[in-house]
Amino acid sequence: MKHMAIFCALCAMGMQPGTAAEDARYRSTEIIYTTTALILNDPTIEDIDDALSNLEYCTQQGHPEAALLLLDVYEGKRRSLPTAPAKAATLAHRIANGELGLDADHKFSVAARQECMFRCALYAEKGFGTEKSDHHAYEWMLQASNSGYGKARVELARYLINGKGCRKNPRTALKLLKAQAKIDKTTPNLFFYLGHIYLSGAGLPKRRPDIAFTYFSYGEKLNDANAINNLAAMYEQGIGTDADELMALRLYKKAAQLGCKAASANMQRLSYIQEGYGSGTPESVRIDNAAMQVIEALPLPATTRQKLSAPFKNHAQKVLDNSL
Repeated sequence: MKHMAIFCALCAMGMQPGTAAEDARYRSTEIIYTTTALILNDPTIEDIDDALSNLEYCTQQGHPEAALLLLDVYEGKRRSLPTAPAKAATLAHRIANGELGLDADHKFSVAARQECMFRCALYAEKGFGTEKSDHHAYEWMLQASNSGYGKARVELARYLINGKGCRKNPRTALKLLKAQAKIDKTTPNLFFYLGHIYLSGAGLPKRRPDIAFTYFSYGEKLNDANAINNLAAMYEQGIGTDADELMALRLYKKAAQLGCKAASANMQRLSYIQEGYGSGTPESVRIDNAAMQVIEALPLPATTRQKLSAPFKNHAQKVLDNSL
């Protein structure tokens, strides 16, 4: 019933099929895609059995947004729907190579093909649904970057910094990153990689922690988790700025809440030091505290985090009480 309510609402907004067969098919595909996307994004809807077949149908009709959402499903990013690495790799390759014709009039068609080139690179890098190959990953990332895709330009810089599938060339990487900064400063990982180059001194006459600090600070404003983690480390160690462990802990926590696993570990470590938990603390208590720190970093309501952490807190307190 809820599916039908969504469908009727879309039709009421003027998305009903037209008179021409081609126009009717386009509008029908748009309605199916929009309805399916709404269903997948609504956690209160449990009946999602038709979502996969609907997205596959829309993709075959050349709907670019449906194709990208289908890739998300195949990658295991959408609720309980099964992961299908081989299908993801095959679909991304077909779109990237122009074998699956996307609707040329759709405003997202070009971006969808660029995104598929980008994903082909990541699939090859990780061996997801295809043969693991740094060389193929580099070739795909280069192709996506040359097409004007900002995310690919930034990740291509990472390949050049690390020599992944290519010869190391941090100077070219720096040029790519600075060029992208002029186009779109919100590109993911942009300031993290810029800061990394200046902090490590890769391809430069010397390290420049002061410039790295500035770039990581830009990343912090844009919620770049990796940049924030590095900024926190600079505050903790007093590199490029005055040492400030409280600021470091705050930034580690922010980065952990944004999904940075390294920041979560750093937050636990630094909080132990500040709270007086050292090597003399019982191992079970350290484990309890680690669990509580991870829970605290989760993007959940405060009441939910408190409920999840309560058993660990109570156990740690009992162990400490008995050790007195």
